[in-house]
Amino acid sequence: MKKLIAVLSMFAALSIAASEPNDFARQWPVLGHCGAGPNAATPEDEKPVQCDGAFALALDESVYRIATRADLGDVVAFNGDDQPLAFGPMPASYGPPPATWRESPWFALPAPDPNAPADLHLHITRSTTGDLSLDATLRHGPEETITDYLVDVRAPDRTIEAIEFELTLDAPDFSSQLRVQASDDLQSWRTLVDAATIAHLRQGGQSLLRRQIEFAPISARYLRLQIVDGTRGLPLRSVRLLLQPATAAREIHQRSRIAAEFVRRDGKAFVYRLPARVPVERVNIELGDDNAIAAFSVSAREVDARDWIYIGQLTAFRLRGAGVQLDNEAMPISGTRMLEWRIEPSIELARTPILEFDYRPETWLLLTHGKPPFKVAAGSSTQRRQDFPLDALVGQVRAKYGRDWSPTEATLGAMQTAGGEAALTAFDPESKRAWLLWAVLLIAAVAIIAMVVRLLGSPRD
Repeated sequence: MKKLIAVLSMFAALSIAASEPNDFARQWPVLGHCGAGPNAATPEDEKPVQCDGAFALALDESVYRIATRADLGDVVAFNGDDQPLAFGPMPASYGPPPATWRESPWFALPAPDPNAPADLHLHITRSTTGDLSLDATLRHGPEETITDYLVDVRAPDRTIEAIEFELTLDAPDFSSQLRVQASDDLQSWRTLVDAATIAHLRQGGQSLLRRQIEFAPISARYLRLQIVDGTRGLPLRSVRLLLQPATAAREIHQRSRIAAEFVRRDGKAFVYRLPARVPVERVNIELGDDNAIAAFSVSAREVDARDWIYIGQLTAFRLRGAGVQLDNEAMPISGTRMLEWRIEPSIELARTPILEFDYRPETWLLLTHGKPPFKVAAGSSTQRRQDFPLDALVGQVRAKYGRDWSPTEATLGAMQTAGGEAALTAFDPESKRAWLLWAVLLIAAVAIIAMVVRLLGSPRD
């Protein structure tokens, strides 16, 4: 593997030989552990990496804030001799498969009532594989007695990230608080969410729907949902779980949230700027007033673009009363790094809403070679990272070490100044070439016009 790393590092040095850390605004030391093999674990006391190897490096928010290019092309890596290193997004063949929603079996369980007549027969059986089946005979108002729901996950090789409820077509208005617990044996339960609100409310032609509960990714065979606010029974049609395939390659990062900066009003709309090039997965709008509701049209564009790109519709609400809080869910969108955002409400709003975005930090592959310390640099108006054949490298390394090979986990240290603000304001050679081209075209156009004028003014034979 060291030979492959050396070859790629030579390719990097030849490709961007003119680049050096001072061509970029900021830099970060690479922290990690040089283990005895490719699967060595990262220790608690991380120190600067001192060895040649392959590292899975998670980008943090400070990198996204400094990067100027939409494709993060100005995020690079160097060794101690300021030679460029092979560095880029983790190859798709190594990345985790996407999370998917899947319907799961569920069972409604009534609350124990010692005063109830003995007309309830409930029997839950578990097969040798752990699957549940319910045999129940209930002859007195079952919906009014339901307080617990049991979900059979049936996905031993996956982690659970969220649960979603599909309601019946004739579901009445309701609002309930649920506790979510997990277990592997139906005996010992651990709490994932102490109290989460799900609701279905309609008024004045508006519909407020909140039917998802999120939690930190967890592996479990069973989930238990307990109604904790005294209400009884939910109009459920089905239950779906968001499942992430288990992967030995690397940990799936939890979502982070970042707020956009309000820029200006545009008629009835509000314009914001996202302060970092994060890969947005979801957008959320928080209203400034309690007990308010508004439908928004969401659009985005790059800073130098003219037209807005439509993203979607989001109904935002903020309800408070009787000790209960109810807010809208975030709207999922396909990954984008656009910086300017525009939200236009269906009604006039006096107070500026808060616009927030959810994203997952990306993991990049870094191949260290040469003299330490190794560092990542970002933020340049003139320099650009070259593309490296990282897919080919991962394939060859896995062929040698086996399919379970994974690079060593590494992190970024504290941000440091490299070239400073000068790197962000330097004149881009590409822009220079563009101006020269326009100048040549303008001169040619003037020459052609002058020639036409001369021809028109010359006497005819």
